Amino acid sequence: MDDFNMNDNNSTKNNYFASDNYDVNSNFNPYNDFDQIRRYEKKYKKSRFLNIIFVSLLIGVIVGGVFTYGMLQLNNIDISKSAEAASPDNNITNSNTTKKKLLSTDWYTNPVAKVADEVLPSIVMIKNKVNINRGFEIQQVDKGTGSGIIYRKDGYIITNQHVIDGATELVVTLHDGTEYKGRVLGQDTKTDLAVVKVEASNLPAAKFGNSDNLMVGELAVAIGNPAGEEFSGTVTAGIISALNRSLSIGEKKMKLIQTDAAINPGNSGGALVNQNSEVIGINSVKLSSPEIEGMGFAIPINDALPIINELMQNGYVKRPWIGVGISDITEYISKQYNLPVGIYIGQVYYNSPAAEAGLRPNDIIVKIDEIKVETTADLSGIIEEHKVGDTIRLTIYRDGKYTDVDITLDVMPPTN
Repeated sequence: MDDFNMNDNNSTKNNYFASDNYDVNSNFNPYNDFDQIRRYEKKYKKSRFLNIIFVSLLIGVIVGGVFTYGMLQLNNIDISKSAEAASPDNNITNSNTTKKKLLSTDWYTNPVAKVADEVLPSIVMIKNKVNINRGFEIQQVDKGTGSGIIYRKDGYIITNQHVIDGATELVVTLHDGTEYKGRVLGQDTKTDLAVVKVEASNLPAAKFGNSDNLMVGELAVAIGNPAGEEFSGTVTAGIISALNRSLSIGEKKMKLIQTDAAINPGNSGGALVNQNSEVIGINSVKLSSPEIEGMGFAIPINDALPIINELMQNGYVKRPWIGVGISDITEYISKQYNLPVGIYIGQVYYNSPAAEAGLRPNDIIVKIDEIKVETTADLSGIIEEHKVGDTIRLTIYRDGKYTDVDITLDVMPPTN
């Protein structure tokens, strides 16, 4: 091996540092130059590490921005309009979609909006068409419109009996505008309830609450189609004004929910809803006069559903019945004709419980099970507390004498 010659400067520099472009004329110190090379290497590695971090952060920012933009687009939010909505100078010119998104984040301050959003798809419009004879041709005309509630997703719809009364054809229109032909599955004039069936599936059925748990003063929202097609899907809000209001409608006496939510003609058959978007009543009656304003009424849902289910099963409601045509003998008539105050029997129906028990026209009922009765409402109230098959005792006035007659209640034939 050759000895290392420290004095051979040019040779050493050429062998060891030919690639580093050192000045061959400079004084050469291998130890100092090796240290300098190491410092250059450390500086280069540090710079490369910082560059990698910077590029990684830049990529992260770009990916995050793209992801955020994609999520906003997925939820149908226009970025510029979202910024406008957040601005204090926003004058509510955003699209309907943006409004809905903004509202949905604050249901507590917009409970009616929440109820409307959830319940409106379950409310339908029912158009009653009838045939009339005009000369030599029969024409079909619109008798009127009302509302209905989707009870089951397979096409069962609740409404009022007077909405579908006398119809030769029913047209049911969903909230989205889809139309179906409807047929009356069952109806009950006494409670003003009916069930309409349409051939459809996967309909947005309503949720039903407990009307026995209602409190005066809580939120009440009425949803229906007042004044027909032009104002379909109307939502009005108020409170529960009173419970168990007893009203006589014709010969019917009903216990109803009173509300100050606006209920107008066409709302009949629609829904009265609580703050949980649950149907707690069926809008039925509007009490109006020059002196009275803001008094609407609905059938409590707990009273309605047993009737609805029976109409779906039988087509009519099975009620106890004695089978007589009756009217009241008032105090005025009693004094004028020297008769007891009570219930006059004008007709006894063929093959009825009354006929089998031997009741006759001109008999006057004065007691039922030793309870004095003076009006047809008294009679109906007592009989409705009994079941088919029960036996009751009537005290009747006939030919100047009082007689007791036992009658076994039977099923009232359907009235429609």
